[in-house]
Amino acid sequence: MAAGPALTAEPAFTGGVGNRRDGRLNPDSNELKALVHKITDLPTLPAMMATITRLMQDPRTSAEELGRAIATDPALVSKVLKLVNSAFYGFPGRISTITQAIVILGFSTIRNVVLTTSVLKAFGRNSTQNGFDVARFWEHSLLTGAIARSLAVERDANFVEETFIAGLLHDMGRIVLSQKLAAEFEKVIQVQARTGVSQLQAEQSVLKLTHGEIGGWLARKWNLPVPYVEVMRFHHFPLESIIQDPNTQIDTTNLIYLVHAADVLSKRLVDGKPDLIASEAIDPAVRAELKIGPEGWDRFQARTEEEIGKARSFLDML
Repeated sequence: MAAGPALTAEPAFTGGVGNRRDGRLNPDSNELKALVHKITDLPTLPAMMATITRLMQDPRTSAEELGRAIATDPALVSKVLKLVNSAFYGFPGRISTITQAIVILGFSTIRNVVLTTSVLKAFGRNSTQNGFDVARFWEHSLLTGAIARSLAVERDANFVEETFIAGLLHDMGRIVLSQKLAAEFEKVIQVQARTGVSQLQAEQSVLKLTHGEIGGWLARKWNLPVPYVEVMRFHHFPLESIIQDPNTQIDTTNLIYLVHAADVLSKRLVDGKPDLIASEAIDPAVRAELKIGPEGWDRFQARTEEEIGKARSFLDML
């Protein structure tokens, strides 16, 4: 993969629609409304998440004020300090207070740490329900986040931290489907087993929508930042974001492309590293934009191996 400048500020694609399915991803479709209406016990994010989001939206909020809010939850303080002092952020043992963490790492990073902690607590880490392996799910999510972060560094993107979190959360619709819509999930698995189609195709056949749309609904329900909503919706159909909304922010579009590519690469690792052959399954337009090819692949693999190691330590602390 050739090193390149920051991702461009113009709309990246004007050509084909890649692997887009027939129809449009509709966040307000009747199918989605009917499906999510059946969910009666959706986990909620803690009040602290809403407080942090509200404070971040006020440009007058200081690091001290945000730190005081987080300090009202001692368990959260301990978790955040443990994470920000890990190798993942590169400040091992150097950050002693929440305010210092906010000043050094920034508001967004602290919010992302709290968000990730909250999501994993809401859905759990280890169980197998209805044939859905939660530990394996988080393993795939972690790999996607780490590879997306490596791609973002390779492209000198200005949203590296957000890329890891977006990758980590991209498949949340799958865990909602398996845990909160068990009957529908069982039908999807049965169709997949009977016909040999992919899970995505089975979802479309049974539900008339995909886990991406369910994930986008969840992200909106939780009032997550728009880029995370869009990544959950469009990671399997990356060009749809532009087709549906030509005014989509370019950083959001690029975030979708990076997570889409990482999702594909994470499904075929050789000796723990992304396989160049696997990149052929990435949407052709995305692959061309990211310049994924033989040049620089060894460098990318080495960085990705390091990112995966750091991401594992990050997840182990949650």
